Amino acid sequence: MSLTSLLRHCRHMLGALALLPMAVAAQSAYPGDRPVSIVVPYSPGGATDAVARLLSTKLTGTMKGTFIVENKPGASGTIAMSSVVRARPDGHTLFMNEITSTVVSELVPNLSFDPIKSLQPAVLVAETPFVLVINSSVPARNLTEFVAYARANPDKITYGSGGVGSGPHLAGELFKQLTGADILHVPYRGSGPALQDLLGGQIQMLITAAPTVAPFISEGRLRALAVARNERIKALPNVPTAKEAGLAGFEISNWFGLAAPLDTPQPVLDAIAQGVNRALKDSDFLASLDTAGAVPLGGTSSAAREHVSQETRRWSAMLQANAAQGAKR
Repeated sequence: MSLTSLLRHCRHMLGALALLPMAVAAQSAYPGDRPVSIVVPYSPGGATDAVARLLSTKLTGTMKGTFIVENKPGASGTIAMSSVVRARPDGHTLFMNEITSTVVSELVPNLSFDPIKSLQPAVLVAETPFVLVINSSVPARNLTEFVAYARANPDKITYGSGGVGSGPHLAGELFKQLTGADILHVPYRGSGPALQDLLGGQIQMLITAAPTVAPFISEGRLRALAVARNERIKALPNVPTAKEAGLAGFEISNWFGLAAPLDTPQPVLDAIAQGVNRALKDSDFLASLDTAGAVPLGGTSSAAREHVSQETRRWSAMLQANAAQGAKR
């Protein structure tokens, strides 16, 4: 190594060492005395809200700070996203990130910000496997019969979601792509209102987290046709996987994580990730997630960024393919 290279290397090392106390201080000081808002892009009552509230309670107890949930529904989650994007990048305003952020730029024209570039994933928290349910008045006893009925009755089957770009919306679009069924999407301001209209018969299908619909399946008001994953779920052990029901490739789950505004210091992101990872080792918190139908994830901020990137590529490609197919009809 030349003398010049050696001096350059030493300068880099000294710079890194100088930053180390700042990083440690940022992690140890966070969150401090100011409350941390976890902004949820949906109304109360859905899986995203449930996981956020469980997490906020746990972090308040373990991170020596106050974590609160703020519900800001509407506009496909962009109202909530925008409020976080504009917030100070200090870790005190966080977004309850989920699948919607990966596709909203495809679905909402003229956004003033790019959710992927303007939000920094801090950590993944959990995911919720989806189950496809129909109103019990629909004349189909299994998934094969329902697909046949939907194909034979174009534009007569409607499915609900928590909004354009939400997990249930993307699940419905995946169902359309795999089956060729011409069904109509009806967006709501959250999965809770969509579920109420499903129970009332205003819509016929919903693909959502299992615990939110399990009681109504037991009562016979809803009929579960398949879970959208490669193995059955504990909450509904008698409901087949999509592959078992005859629809291979129908696999989707919503995932939840915490994201912060662009330029939030990496030590703060690391502190958030460490707090969540500690929570995911707590048996009581894990039991609460299980009751909510959520499977723990965790990991580093870099792993969260890679997951968001992969999801963005997958769902953007699907939406573009569906749009092209729709234009041919």
